[in-house]
Amino acid sequence: MTHTRSPQGNFEERLLAELKEHVSTRAADAAPTAVRTTRRGVRWRAPGWRLAGVGGLVALLTVGGLMAQTLGDAPPTASAAEILTEAAVTARQQPDLVAHPGQFLFIELRLTQRELPAAGPYIEERLQRWVPVGDSSTWQQRRRPESHPEQWRTDDVSHLAPPPGYYQDLPTDPVQMVRYLRDQPFPVPLPAGADLEAIRNDPQLPFTQGSWMLQGHLPPQSLGALFQAMTQVPGARVMPGEVRDAAGRRGVALRTPGVIGAHIDLIFDRETHAYLGTRDVLVRDGKESLYTSTAVTRMAVVDRLGQLP
Repeated sequence: MTHTRSPQGNFEERLLAELKEHVSTRAADAAPTAVRTTRRGVRWRAPGWRLAGVGGLVALLTVGGLMAQTLGDAPPTASAAEILTEAAVTARQQPDLVAHPGQFLFIELRLTQRELPAAGPYIEERLQRWVPVGDSSTWQQRRRPESHPEQWRTDDVSHLAPPPGYYQDLPTDPVQMVRYLRDQPFPVPLPAGADLEAIRNDPQLPFTQGSWMLQGHLPPQSLGALFQAMTQVPGARVMPGEVRDAAGRRGVALRTPGVIGAHIDLIFDRETHAYLGTRDVLVRDGKESLYTSTAVTRMAVVDRLGQLP
């Protein structure tokens, strides 16, 4: 099998390094008054949490309580809340996927990405994942260039925990959903002095944790509750101009402030406001450039690894 990096590995590593440096600096400045310190640092992990090696850090990098603002806070807008509200209505009308332990959630994605952060040609790929339903950690992933439909290669994911998969027993009420998200761990080793309570209470948390979960399958009623919870995130705004996801579908991009050196946008269908995918935009010297774009194109439940629906 081919040993590969995650589709967004370079992006995540660059931003995570900046995140850790930023948190370390703030922790050092606040050392005399810090109340949550450990000699080896803090890892906030709750029962049942699994850190995904593929794409698992992207959603974490918007924690506003720890971030330097890139271009300043944008005021809340009715259009952003309206899109999320309609996305919630659309989500609740979708059919659910019924799965049982021992089965797998099949996820197909379209990727557009660069090898280098702000240079070089864009590469278009199709990626397929088989994520276990239940507590198993065995999963599979393969990819191929869009220009060569027969050139599938299997990634070596033996050292990676499964990415977001089939969620069950989630809240269906937006208030309870926010409470659920706050009770989930922050799956990054934090330095001594990091204020976990500030992280949990950050107003952008629904967008932060929720955008990570959107890589998997949420029950329709819970997905609607998540989008309703996101309407409470301050600073959410709709990006102007024509937006297309990695599959070429027309959409609108929703952004919140708070990322070091980058923006992570959620993309919704322009007409129905159904969730389509994400895009990662780097900011260097005040200029933005697309780094990666991910479109979720298909989900299904199958009985074994490698099985196509």
